[in-house]
Amino acid sequence: MTEPLIRVENLTKHFHSGGGFLGGSASTVRAVDGISFEVLRGETLGLVGESGSGKSTTGRLLLRLVEPTSGMAYYENQELFGLSASEMKPLRRKMQIVFQDPYGSLNPRMTVSNILREGLEPLGLSRTEEEAEITRLLEIVGLRSTHRNRYPHEFSGGQRQRIGIARALAVKPEFLIADEPVSALDVSIQAQVLNLLLELQQRLNLTMLFIAHDLAVVRHMSDRIAVMYLGKIVEIAESGQIYLNPRHPYTRSLLAAIPIPDPDAKPAETSADPGAQSVRSEGCVFRSRCSFATDKCAQEPALVEVEPGHLSACHFANTLPSL
Repeated sequence: MTEPLIRVENLTKHFHSGGGFLGGSASTVRAVDGISFEVLRGETLGLVGESGSGKSTTGRLLLRLVEPTSGMAYYENQELFGLSASEMKPLRRKMQIVFQDPYGSLNPRMTVSNILREGLEPLGLSRTEEEAEITRLLEIVGLRSTHRNRYPHEFSGGQRQRIGIARALAVKPEFLIADEPVSALDVSIQAQVLNLLLELQQRLNLTMLFIAHDLAVVRHMSDRIAVMYLGKIVEIAESGQIYLNPRHPYTRSLLAAIPIPDPDAKPAETSADPGAQSVRSEGCVFRSRCSFATDKCAQEPALVEVEPGHLSACHFANTLPSL
């Protein structure tokens, strides 16, 4: 059995606001609320959910761009959150991220060559080796060597995202977090970037956490999918199982929201009320939006295995009607 490269146990991140010297009532946002999962070596785990579900915060926690409130995360068997900055530095070469905004994540005052050279510095290459590596990185993401002397504003959105991917790959990582990497791109360009990521994942044997809100995109990219809602993971399964036999009402709502390319098709009924997304219930986090909810849902369901490799956090996972 493939060993996990990333293992997360009861990871939590709460943000506090208000109640300062300017007044206002204090509040706590439970962005990530006690989640556990694994990313197996060589696989792509899709993390999907609506905006505000905690997906991007989860990715940033794994890289320690954000510090957790509680919980544990392991790279192989090394616990991440107990490491000092100097101890964490070698691991940062192994874990990289492709950000959502391909323009905002690139320094507009640096040429492509300097952006990539900055990433190559930890490798201790000579100037000649750096130039050769910059050429290689540009080529593997589908750009030309002559692009090295241009600035980010001289490229299209898709090309800028390719530069972001090349920068992430500069230090030869093992684990790549792709945080909504195509959501800011034109639809005509999205497939090109997704196929590039798939090709690189296989070619470089990358382990990937692919974060998105679009289930159709996640299905194309992922071996397994974890569905997240209001800081909780509510379902995990192989990609095919999520689509053929979803075991959580929220997953069914996401599937029902996927557009059908038929102008005469009627929209599918859904148990989700988008306007109620911010309403957090006691017990099951999806209770206020779920058409299957009963008094039993006042108790929070655990994320348990309902069939081999398929986990769901729903009291009625085994009795939901077939789609």
